[in-house]
Amino acid sequence: MSPSLSESDVDEQPGTASQHGNGNRQFNNFGTGPQKNVDGNYFGSKGDQHFVTKNKAFRVIPSPRNEDVINRAHIFNQLDALLPPTSEYQSGALWGLGGSGKTQVALEYAYRRSRDPACSVFWVHADNETTFTQDYKAIAKRLGLAGGLDGPELLMAVRERIEAGSCWLLILDNADNLTAFGVGQTQPGKDQGRGVEEKYSLYDFVPRGSAGTVLWTSRDKRIGGSLVGAKRAINVARMTDAEAMALLETVGNRKIGEGERDGCRIHAEDIDSEDDDNEVLHAAIQVLQEFSFLHLRASEGTSRAYEMHKLVQDATQYALSRRDRREDEVHFSKLALRVVTDLFPERRRELWGECEKYVVHAQRAGEWAELCEGEIEASGLLSRVSNYMYDRGRWREKEPVDKRAYEFGRKRLGEKHPNTIWSMASLATTYRKQGRYEEAEKISVEVLALRRDVLGEKLPDTIWSMADLAATYHVQGRYEETEKIKVEVLALWRDVLGEKHPDTIRSMAELAATYHNQGKYKEAEKIFVEVLAPRRDVLGEKHPDMIRSMAELAATYHNQGKYKEAEKIFVEVLVLQRDVLGEKYPDMIRSMAELAATYHNQGKYKEAEKIFVEVLVLQRDVLGEKYPNTIWSMADLAATYHVQGRYEEAEKIKVEVLALRRDVLGEKHPDTIGSMADLATTYHNQGRYEEAGKIFVEVLTLRRDVIGATLSARASRHDLEHGEPGHDIP
Repeated sequence: MSPSLSESDVDEQPGTASQHGNGNRQFNNFGTGPQKNVDGNYFGSKGDQHFVTKNKAFRVIPSPRNEDVINRAHIFNQLDALLPPTSEYQSGALWGLGGSGKTQVALEYAYRRSRDPACSVFWVHADNETTFTQDYKAIAKRLGLAGGLDGPELLMAVRERIEAGSCWLLILDNADNLTAFGVGQTQPGKDQGRGVEEKYSLYDFVPRGSAGTVLWTSRDKRIGGSLVGAKRAINVARMTDAEAMALLETVGNRKIGEGERDGCRIHAEDIDSEDDDNEVLHAAIQVLQEFSFLHLRASEGTSRAYEMHKLVQDATQYALSRRDRREDEVHFSKLALRVVTDLFPERRRELWGECEKYVVHAQRAGEWAELCEGEIEASGLLSRVSNYMYDRGRWREKEPVDKRAYEFGRKRLGEKHPNTIWSMASLATTYRKQGRYEEAEKISVEVLALRRDVLGEKLPDTIWSMADLAATYHVQGRYEETEKIKVEVLALWRDVLGEKHPDTIRSMAELAATYHNQGKYKEAEKIFVEVLAPRRDVLGEKHPDMIRSMAELAATYHNQGKYKEAEKIFVEVLVLQRDVLGEKYPDMIRSMAELAATYHNQGKYKEAEKIFVEVLVLQRDVLGEKYPNTIWSMADLAATYHVQGRYEEAEKIKVEVLALRRDVLGEKHPDTIGSMADLATTYHNQGRYEEAGKIFVEVLTLRRDVIGATLSARASRHDLEHGEPGHDIP
């Protein structure tokens, strides 16, 4: 069994002249499944989750209780009947027009359920993926989950942790975009890995199980019959006249006379939009707060953050869109774009918190850019947002940002402008990260042609485009095409940047990874050793690229049978990755698998099996069931069962692996062919020679087509003699 290395990420991000990924071992973060936080705070392998503090209730509600809430008895009675306190799982929804009072009803229900000292209550703003993720992060911190969690692994950890409780309430407020929760989505395609990312929705991270309550609020009537049962959605209609007058009297703290009733309204026109007087601004805020249209959100630190009701946002946008206020609309959209552009931080890890604070505002400002003809400025802002999404591995959110930036660039700058091409390259990277290889390849080919035409052959951007295309070929298993381009890329970097430039060194490592996958281990080892020293000198001992180089060299030692040397380095790599990247970073999980493979090949099957089981759980959670690295982990575990003579267990997993690889990678991908050989080997060891022989003949034919007759015969003999395939670099 050979450990696998990942293909290089030469991913390009707009914003600086040569943005790219982190070298040879970048992985994606998406997928669902049970989470396991191995630092001891939380354990979750299937049904084994539990709270850190038994019987402790948690409350994460961003708004204080409205003590003057209007008692809309008919609504509360329906809600209490639909979702009574119970030990059984239940869900329901409140739907109605914006401003009808759904959130206030849900808030009052949350505080009424909080009377039970054993009931945990959580509130999530479900407007979009960003707000959903932000609130899940706040919940994770409150629950004491590990700080290193991020992306889908954080969302799933929160889901699993909430489900572990015996009494809990989760309110998902403003779930107006039902598509974000999977409603109306079509089944993804099966070509070249499509569906790895597309099959997931935010609904995958909503707690379910045997206990607990989920309450949704939405403007969309279709929530009944989709996210909840058709009879489990309550319509929150407009207030009755009596309720409306009771609200007005409560806010005004006085009785409304008969003569005043027809004239009761807020004179929003009295607030001059161009007046900078802070007193007027504070008066406006006070009025909005009194009517529960604006409230201070619970937040850490000294900064103050307000949340404005959607009705106010819609009313403001509607008012500005009137014909007589078009100049104001242009003015404020331009002002919003300028302010957010100034506020959104530069690309540095220590500023991620600030980026998260403004990421929703940046996206909304980008939506308004066409009103003020600010597409060029918005394209630059969205490119910075894309960089942030890239760094956090949030590929689903990144895709619409990249598309909008590209549309703005094409409209204002033209198809051949460098910034427009940059946005195309960024979109191609996003597609590749989602496993949508055909779409990524198509755009990458177009980007390379445009850059050769506009910039010439030797400009760094053109060279990066060549490397991007090679990376896409690599993940498709097209190693000969990959090698040809990577050799050319390395020669160009040496010519343009010199021998010791980090990009040249990275390119060497990428070529070595391809040699590794072709079985050219001596050539790969020579380059990996050569790369290690300059990376240590230039980047330092703890830089991710440096650690990656160590892992790559260890993998090459492994494939040459130098298991002691490989084990020693893998153990060191794991220590460094835990320190630098955190416990659940994908590279960390991959290194665990590589160490397990080394144990396997030394005959330490129990140690290997234990780690492989843990790795598979983590891979399913972090990457999803159909991601290539997850499938590798399944194959690893099956191989360990095989050598222990546990053929039935091995067969079961190998059949599943083969089906997944045919679905995700296609019939002629080297990994798929390897899985066929794996299964045939297990049949052979079970004495099922006819079935094994039939598959081996098919394998030999496919390998001749894909890798040539000599290598095919050698590989097929290896499969039969050793009972397991050699591993490629995924």
